[in-house]
Amino acid sequence: MKFLKAFWMGVWSVVFGVKNLWTAKNKAPVRSPNMVLKGRHAQMLTAARRGNIEAQRQLATCYSEGDGVEQDYTEAAHWFGEAARSGDQAAQFSFGICYANGQGVGQDYEEGAEWFRHAAEQGNTGAQVSLGLCLQKGLGVFQSDEEAAQWFRRAAESGDAAGQVSLASCLQTGRGIQKNDAEAVEWFRKAAAEGLGEAEFNLGKCYQDGRGVKTDETEACKWLRLAAERGLPQAEFELALCCFYGRGMPADLVEAYTWMSLSARRAIPNAAELRDEWKREMSPAQIQEGDQRVARLAPTRPIAKLANVEMEDEVAVKFPEI
Repeated sequence: MKFLKAFWMGVWSVVFGVKNLWTAKNKAPVRSPNMVLKGRHAQMLTAARRGNIEAQRQLATCYSEGDGVEQDYTEAAHWFGEAARSGDQAAQFSFGICYANGQGVGQDYEEGAEWFRHAAEQGNTGAQVSLGLCLQKGLGVFQSDEEAAQWFRRAAESGDAAGQVSLASCLQTGRGIQKNDAEAVEWFRKAAAEGLGEAEFNLGKCYQDGRGVKTDETEACKWLRLAAERGLPQAEFELALCCFYGRGMPADLVEAYTWMSLSARRAIPNAAELRDEWKREMSPAQIQEGDQRVARLAPTRPIAKLANVEMEDEVAVKFPEI
């Protein structure tokens, strides 16, 4: 009897186990959207898991941008890290950004600076600029204005607009390098030719102040307008002053009010106060026209990205987004 009882208990254990296995196999697993990839993303994932560096970087980019998959910075950082550890300089730069910004990983400037250096030494100009920024601010590395300027120059000479404007700023202030306003103007001009709003703004200020070039208010107004139209708040403020005082252009109170109102929306110091002061000099019709222009322009204003955080004391340290 004991034998039969043990036998049937064994049989039922097997049957129950097989039943559980069958149920588990056919039950739809609860998975996040990011775990189920289709089409080209599934192919990328397969290749990435097999160690294909290009696939790893592309998959990471898809996750960081939400391209065909749900945006997931943790997954992005994971795959950027896989490619970075295999020596891919573009992935090393992006992995450094993950650490510098705390995107998908805990913020760690030391780790970020290390990956920036790996990529910078391989010639990645974005990493060279970011490493220079770390060195200027002492983020994750020993602070060194001299080494920062060296990395900015390497990026600038390779044609990187952010490197050019960063080097120009160093040349203007003499930070880590011999001061040279004339050379600064040339680097601002090169970066402005690439459409970098910050460079256009600085070039306009050079012409306005006669710094490295002869004073030319018309030229200054031209560059400040270009920067303002790209969405640089400081340029909106300076252009408003040009319009109000007639510097390099005929005075225009409505246009001045419009640009100052736009800069006030971006919390530029003194912008709101000046706007309100000018408003007292305007007729109701002028105020209405200015407000209509602001209402039309404000929702579609682009936001220019700053390449060099030294441009304004109020600007916080900010690295590119992955």
